[in-house]
Amino acid sequence: MNTNSVFGLMDLIVLGCGFYLLYAYYLLVSKNEIKQGVLLPQNQDPKRCKDIDGYKKYIGPKALICGIAAVISGGIGLYQDFVGPVPAILYQVFFVLFLVVIVWFIVGLKQGEKKFW
Repeated sequence: MNTNSVFGLMDLIVLGCGFYLLYAYYLLVSKNEIKQGVLLPQNQDPKRCKDIDGYKKYIGPKALICGIAAVISGGIGLYQDFVGPVPAILYQVFFVLFLVVIVWFIVGLKQGEKKFW
């Protein structure tokens, strides 16, 4: 396995995680289903949520933004790895933006857990 295929695999994982997060967002918004392990830690019971509508409004936009950022970052990475070069500044900006959004999302998850459970 050469370096391009390793980076391609990582970018594919990021892209897949982004789509899965968008799916969890869809379930949250359309069916009021909180996907455990994605939008809620495994040790919490989704049925014990104090305010499901408040949690939807709180975590929903964060999940949507994080999912979109992951899809874009993974897509740019896959394009870079297998199709053609992308300007370095574009790749670096989206990578840093993706990392910032991930941290923001995780902090939001922790705060949402304390606030709504």
